[in-house]
Amino acid sequence: MYLHIPFCERKCEYCDFTSVAGATGSLAYMDALGAEVRRLGERLGRLELDTVFIGGGTPSLVEPELLADLVATVRTTFSVADGAEVTMEANPSSITASRARVWKAAGVNRISIGVQSLEPDALRFLGRVHDARRAIDAIAEVNEAGFTSINCDLIYAVPGLGDIRWRRTLERVVAAGPTHVSCYELTVEPGTPLHTRVRRGLVRPVESARSMRQHRIAVEVLERAGYAQYEVSNFALRGEECRHNLVYWHNGYYAAAGVGAHGHLPASAAAAIGLDVEPGAVSVRHWHGRGIAAYGRAIRDGQFPISGSEPVGPEMREEERVMLGLRLREGVSVGASSLDEARSLEGLGLVAIDGDRVRATARGEAVLNQVTLRLVGDRAA
Repeated sequence: MYLHIPFCERKCEYCDFTSVAGATGSLAYMDALGAEVRRLGERLGRLELDTVFIGGGTPSLVEPELLADLVATVRTTFSVADGAEVTMEANPSSITASRARVWKAAGVNRISIGVQSLEPDALRFLGRVHDARRAIDAIAEVNEAGFTSINCDLIYAVPGLGDIRWRRTLERVVAAGPTHVSCYELTVEPGTPLHTRVRRGLVRPVESARSMRQHRIAVEVLERAGYAQYEVSNFALRGEECRHNLVYWHNGYYAAAGVGAHGHLPASAAAAIGLDVEPGAVSVRHWHGRGIAAYGRAIRDGQFPISGSEPVGPEMREEERVMLGLRLREGVSVGASSLDEARSLEGLGLVAIDGDRVRATARGEAVLNQVTLRLVGDRAA
């Protein structure tokens, strides 16, 4: 299950997620979010959840007792599996050891910290409100509170951030001892302040060669430190892979609640929450609207605040499975019809083949979209 909390201290320059600056209205919103969780339970039955991910926004900005109430609602509404992974996103500026202890007592067992950078100019460029010292201290504070599964998000290809300082950031984060590190390329998303600055010529995005070089620096530094690259952008110590995100990459199913949240349900479950299911569809992807006020009104009116959906037929599901699975180091199994194309790609050094499984090589990661299109063929055109 994915749960979205939209409140942030400020809106970052690059962010196109559903989020707002400030926590005004957070009490009413959390009440509405809890109500939607209960309504999902009424429609879907007491399903067993293997993972819960509380994302945003900045969930750690909300009063910790409200987050504890939300987790309790999930646990009383659904059957949360023994050993389930329960992740919460947090920013360094809203982490303290005392707040983290409340999250831990509530049943959160994995924290994902938005470090993004340890370089002052990069943090300013990205619009972050913390400094390097606060980020490193935050990792220590959640560890002190008893968390043993800690992720740090980092961003590379930031204008002005050279390779030497990017390597230094990686090494300093590794020294702080997280069990998982995610390294994402800065992308310019339409509608963001960063997009406006690029369009006006105020910012020049980093060229692709430098971006790929910094990606490879991340692979080198993190693998040397014992983190396995199990997905293009994600690195983990043994046994610390993010189980929730693996559901996405394995094209699995997940319920969703909260403004802007996206879900993917099998056809029968989609029908149970009132979504139109076309004949032959095996599943339905759906998404909530981005307006917080409209979300609250829909919940008060007894509705699911779903603004759109897309049926997924067998052919589309297969295409998505290949597209997502190629991001994984374990690769993805392909049918006989795709193996000939895979062998051609192997000859170009873009993929490696093991039986019926195909995975992207380091060279293939640089052109992953093109590799994917070659493998799924005309079906994706």
